[in-house]
Amino acid sequence: MKSNSSLRNSLFILFLVLCGNLSAQITDFSRIRWKSERIAPGLTWKSAHPVLNDSIPENINILIINLHQRKLSLSYHPDENVIVSKQASAKLALAAVNGGFFNIKEGGSVTYIRTGGMILDKDTAQKWSPIADLNGALLIGNDGRVTIEGAKANGFYNSQRMYRDVLVTGSLLISKKEKTPLSSASLVLKRHPRTSIGKIGRDKIVLVTVDGRAKDARGMSLPELADLMLSLHCREAVNLDGGGSTTMWISGKPYDGVVNIPCDNKKFDHTGERAVSNILIVK
Repeated sequence: MKSNSSLRNSLFILFLVLCGNLSAQITDFSRIRWKSERIAPGLTWKSAHPVLNDSIPENINILIINLHQRKLSLSYHPDENVIVSKQASAKLALAAVNGGFFNIKEGGSVTYIRTGGMILDKDTAQKWSPIADLNGALLIGNDGRVTIEGAKANGFYNSQRMYRDVLVTGSLLISKKEKTPLSSASLVLKRHPRTSIGKIGRDKIVLVTVDGRAKDARGMSLPELADLMLSLHCREAVNLDGGGSTTMWISGKPYDGVVNIPCDNKKFDHTGERAVSNILIVK
């Protein structure tokens, strides 16, 4: 028989599991029922608010982009951070999500970044985050084609002028239809709001936001996010900045176009955008 102490510990662990704080990894993404809306030719928005594993509420938004009809690009403010809705509106975008990791206090990317074929930040060619989990790269060619792969040395990107936009980010989630190894860092294994980009086919891209840090939206670990991206048929996928930065914006929608629930204001509403240095825009 278990001692009273062991029994109390077991009951406490069971309580945490039921609350979703120590729950098993989410596995039932196939049960998600998406609400779908065509925003424009080549751009579809899907959203869902499922309860996964019968106990874990999530709030998920995705944008499916056909690159034959739409242009994806990286927009960067090297000197100041600006909320996604304001940056996207200024670029006359149809939709946008937050991009890569940045310096919250001083602005500017903390990893290698190039936009429009130019390095706007004079220090970005030397920058490399000490976080080993930033091991992926998003590349947008001069022809508009998108590549997601493992990050290379900064010098490689300096020498490759075929890429209009370059963003080192991470963790790399999927490569050649297979999940990639992930570290055991807290930011990897704990549930947080997440933003990700995946490549479904040669010319089809998906942008994903998963809300979190709320009773009605728990967020995901990176292993769970990788499984979600696989369920969306991604061949390659990489994690972008998340947490309070996670934002999806669509032109003309209520709440100044913010369709997810950004958490930087610690409220479950649409007004909690965080100012960021770079965003991915759809035009």
